[in-house]
Amino acid sequence: MTDTDTRVARPPVDRTRGAPSPLARLGRALNQYAGVLVVLVATVIVLSVANDSFLTPGNVVNILETNAVLLVVAVGLTFVLLVGGIDLSLGGTMALSAVGLWALVTNGVPPPVAAVIVVVGAFALGAAVNGLLIGWVGLSFLVVTIGTASLYRGLALVSTEGGSESLFTVEWLNQLGSGRLLGVPILVLISLAVLVVGILVLRYTGYGRMVYAVGGNPEAARLAGMPVVTVRVSVYAISGGLAGLAAVMLVARLTSADPNTAGAGIELTAGAAVLLGGTSFVGGRGTLVGTLLGVMFLGVLSNGLTLLGVSSFWGGVVSGIVLVAAIVVDRIRTGRATP
Repeated sequence: MTDTDTRVARPPVDRTRGAPSPLARLGRALNQYAGVLVVLVATVIVLSVANDSFLTPGNVVNILETNAVLLVVAVGLTFVLLVGGIDLSLGGTMALSAVGLWALVTNGVPPPVAAVIVVVGAFALGAAVNGLLIGWVGLSFLVVTIGTASLYRGLALVSTEGGSESLFTVEWLNQLGSGRLLGVPILVLISLAVLVVGILVLRYTGYGRMVYAVGGNPEAARLAGMPVVTVRVSVYAISGGLAGLAAVMLVARLTSADPNTAGAGIELTAGAAVLLGGTSFVGGRGTLVGTLLGVMFLGVLSNGLTLLGVSSFWGGVVSGIVLVAAIVVDRIRTGRATP
């Protein structure tokens, strides 16, 4: 008899034991977004009853198209908030990027090439200015981004002497801004592609795990050998680059570059959407799915107010209220979570 014959047979190991079931994972996900989901669904129901035109395919597509630019900006801002920062220069970056696109196109650069240059330039600007001053030098993110917001928009205004520059005759921009693929606006497809890539990066890459780690406990991340400074610089680069992409989308949608209105106030609206979606103001917690829900809530609310004939000025009032409420809720939630 061999040793093999005398071995005691062991029961197979159940490697799935303890793993949450798909139903349990769905339950946790719904609980995570319960607040914004309830508010969003309730708003949709109320507006559907109040106006028959609200819940129609055409209006749903209109909501998605109108908020495509906001979603791209909000994705970039989510990365910054996850490391415990903020970027208030997004509107200024968009204004400068829009004027930069106009300048390149009017000087003979092919529009697709000009768009790539603008996005890469905004990415580099975010890294070299906001990223280095905040992540490497260690200056206050509020002071730096407020200053760069004024700087960027000021440069845009000087470049055009405060005027709006038309790009109506640029066919490529017209196609980008009003074109559709399989019935879906191209701008919506771009924004959803940015969202999906962002989700994959945060959820399935080592870089994404470092973003959460740096936001949750930067000292522990440093002791674990993570490049904390590089991660902080990189999120401002991502935020700047996506603001540049949003500027290209906005110029394509409006077929003009206006330094006065391009991106005006969008950092506050995006901040309200991101915080409403559950991303913590102190970093380390949040998801891009929550950001999408926050953007959709603000978009649905704005669209509904327009259909009901309410003044558009109330949109700013609502965004401000939502932003303050989201910060208060986040502070309460963080306080409860802290021993």
